[in-house]
Amino acid sequence: GKDHFRPYFSATMQCACEGLTLDSTDLHEFAYAAFANLAKVMGDEFAPVLGELVPHLCSVISQEEGQFEQAEEEQGGQFNALDDSDEEDEGGNLVMHIRTALLETKKGAITAIGEMAAHTGAAFVPYMGEVMTVLLKAADNWHPLIKTEVADAMASLVVPCVAQDHNGEISWEKGDVAGPSPLSANTTQAVEVVLKALVTLMKDDTKDVVGKACEGIQSIIELCGPHSLASVANDCLENTYSLLAKEAPCQQLEDYGEEFGDEDDDHDSFMTSVCDLVGSFGRVMGQHFVQYLPKFLPPICAYAKSSRPPSDRSMAIGCLGELAQELGSGIADHWSTVFYPAAIAGLADSDDSVKRNAAFCIGVSCEGLGESITSQYSAMLQALSPLFSVDITEGDTAAACVDNASAAVARMIKTSPSHVPMAQVIPVMLKALPLKNDMTENETVYNCLFGLLQQNNADLLANKIELSRVFAEAASEGSKVDDELKEKLKLALQSLN
Repeated sequence: GKDHFRPYFSATMQCACEGLTLDSTDLHEFAYAAFANLAKVMGDEFAPVLGELVPHLCSVISQEEGQFEQAEEEQGGQFNALDDSDEEDEGGNLVMHIRTALLETKKGAITAIGEMAAHTGAAFVPYMGEVMTVLLKAADNWHPLIKTEVADAMASLVVPCVAQDHNGEISWEKGDVAGPSPLSANTTQAVEVVLKALVTLMKDDTKDVVGKACEGIQSIIELCGPHSLASVANDCLENTYSLLAKEAPCQQLEDYGEEFGDEDDDHDSFMTSVCDLVGSFGRVMGQHFVQYLPKFLPPICAYAKSSRPPSDRSMAIGCLGELAQELGSGIADHWSTVFYPAAIAGLADSDDSVKRNAAFCIGVSCEGLGESITSQYSAMLQALSPLFSVDITEGDTAAACVDNASAAVARMIKTSPSHVPMAQVIPVMLKALPLKNDMTENETVYNCLFGLLQQNNADLLANKIELSRVFAEAASEGSKVDDELKEKLKLALQSLN
């Protein structure tokens, strides 16, 4: 951390800077990695060195890593021309000589500048213009390594404006684009420039670049809210759909496999970033995204087919869960045709990651749709039941599977307790507690139990000993439950005793 490292900061900076004076691309690369990590650790205390480092990094990023040179007459073997770093033009007179070491150095410089923007706060604002110019140029680089790094660093350029003009945080309402924008003029300008570049990179022909572009867009719209998306919404949504439907430039070589029914192919990790962005549209656009569900849901569900790899199925069900959580009653028209059958199938999947996401989807759907789906509670509880028998010693995902099943039941109880057979459900749920892995669900589970306790629920009080054990373990010193919730658990425990 910052406090522990502070005594060594100056010496480390001096060593890294000395490396830049030597004629070694390896040392330069290591120095940039050091700057990136130092900025991350030291935060605003790194700001005093920006004036010296940023211009240097910009000059490195601006360098051309390839140049045309006159081809020399080669004597000897026919294989002399086979060199990774040379490309001959059609006329055969010029050769493109690529300095591959400089590619890695440029990549390191882009990483460093991205981390400086992300962590030095308002102090980075004076350098925004210069940095934006070089990164936008680098976004057109011929090499995917550089473009991937640019896509990763770009989103950080919005952070200094937010630090300067908004005290580091923008307060926005989901789906509210009717009111005045909470963004300052500076932030609006930075957001528009960066999002335009990232939306363009979504159409790149390299998957890694596209994945990073999607991640960058997600981080910006979740930081800045729905007004930030307005200027690029149509293109962004269209590009996202193309990726889900496998129609994007980076997927054009895959079409031939589909003709022969080749569905069981490897999971494309970049598609997780695409699906995360879809969830983010729900989080930011709210009910405005509901109109796009008929178009987006079919390609998402294609990834949930049993013929797909487990990671695809998990990704698709996870995406449906996020949409159900963010859109609430907005998924009503698609509950019986999409969300319900997909979640029920997911609960019966052989993969624990799919099961946990399906349990989450069931829980948040019940929460969002309320009384309208209580007729299906019995079937959902029956489908959730086997998850409580998953062996949690098999690993984190198995433990999370049980945790998400507990949270789903808690949401169902909270939404419509009269449709849950408490006498059967509560003992099973208590036996699975406290949560072992997914700590984000602590509040959901314990607030449900607190509510039942306040109502003096007879079925809960019949399990008083087991409830006391759960509260005691969750409130213990080694527990991962947050402090505020621990205090509530201690008070509840006292009331039981």
